[in-house]
Amino acid sequence: MARSTSSFNYDRIPESVTPPDFTSLRTLWETVARLRQQNAPQRQRFEALVIAQRGDNQKLQEMREWWVTRMIKTRRPLQEKLVLFWHGHLVSGRPDARLSENLFAQNELFRRMALGNFKELIVAISKDPAMLEYLDNESNRRGRPNENYARELLELFTMGIGNYTEQDVKEAARAFTGWTRRAYDFYFDARQHDDGPKTFLGRTGNLDGGDVVNIIFEHPATARFLPRRLFEFFAYLRPDESLVEELADLFRRSDFTVAPLMRTILTSRAFYSERAMRSQVKSPAQLVVGTARLLDVDSTVSPQQIRAMDLMGQALFYPPNVGGWPRGESWITTATLFFRYNFSNLPLVGGRMPGVAGRPSAQPPLPPGVTKALGGANTAGDAVDRLVDVLLAGAMDDQRKPALVKALGASSAQQAFAATGGDADARLRSTLHLLMSSPEYQVC
Repeated sequence: MARSTSSFNYDRIPESVTPPDFTSLRTLWETVARLRQQNAPQRQRFEALVIAQRGDNQKLQEMREWWVTRMIKTRRPLQEKLVLFWHGHLVSGRPDARLSENLFAQNELFRRMALGNFKELIVAISKDPAMLEYLDNESNRRGRPNENYARELLELFTMGIGNYTEQDVKEAARAFTGWTRRAYDFYFDARQHDDGPKTFLGRTGNLDGGDVVNIIFEHPATARFLPRRLFEFFAYLRPDESLVEELADLFRRSDFTVAPLMRTILTSRAFYSERAMRSQVKSPAQLVVGTARLLDVDSTVSPQQIRAMDLMGQALFYPPNVGGWPRGESWITTATLFFRYNFSNLPLVGGRMPGVAGRPSAQPPLPPGVTKALGGANTAGDAVDRLVDVLLAGAMDDQRKPALVKALGASSAQQAFAATGGDADARLRSTLHLLMSSPEYQVC
């Protein structure tokens, strides 16, 4: 994927997953607003609000299933992985961002600008209705500045701790006063904007939010911050500072455009180095989506798959905090490891994850990716090797293979293999579950 030009020119590739329709949900919220304006009886307003909130929650679940379906079916994998990155970097979500349509619009913003100009994306996210609500900038007013967005803009989005002062945060917050929203749209309220002089990162003037962003991108720390985060998301944690400086220099020279940076990362020696191989614990999204794509299973996402991601610690549109989700080994805990192992049974034997109503689903057929891989396998050892090739990003410890051979019902790797007949199907599913529960399957 990294070396393919089409990976970066993905706009030429059509997508076929139909996005959610918000028409009826908008009508529900318009009813709530109208009843408030009319000062309707409290009970009537409350009932309308409950109906709208219930509809919004249902639409958000539909959005979650839509996005995971798109990640599984997409012919633009780089774009969708970048959307996932931006969702965890420029974080917004429930419960603070209440309107699902605004979260959907933000998701589409990340999709449009995934490889675009980072500075332009920061301006856009500063005006994004979901972000304005999530970090309280919609209540950032002259004389009563709210520092939440300004602080996270500096600390988590662009520069990092140590490159600004508390006074810079206060002054930036004043600059963003009046940046608010009206339901689904950005609105600049000039009456609530502090138009007095401000000093931010050593620059003084009647600064507004746009000026703050310009000054941030003149600071040397900004050129290093995103390249490091992108490299760690796609390659490995804690890269050498010399590598970060090389990427930062490229980022500056490209006027903070993401595409050249990503092309360099994905074609670098570091990306293909031994240090990068199997260095990352798969996030729940990577585990669920990657399994579906590897096994070529039905791309229609079930509530069980979404619930599995939630239980493994990554509920899309429900980030744990403004810092986003954990990284690296933080994905593995005593609680989540059980659900990671349990998840691997979903595409193999059906069933359901805890917390999902309804009967367990019927046992699905063996995934097409598995039956295709096993075509022509003559021995149990050959079958195991083929399954390892399909499911693992690299070789498997030879000491683990005898357990897989045994799970197939064979006494040795040289024993003849048959994919059908007797209890062959059950043994094959058991072998796959064992393989997908291995440490090698949990990393990429």
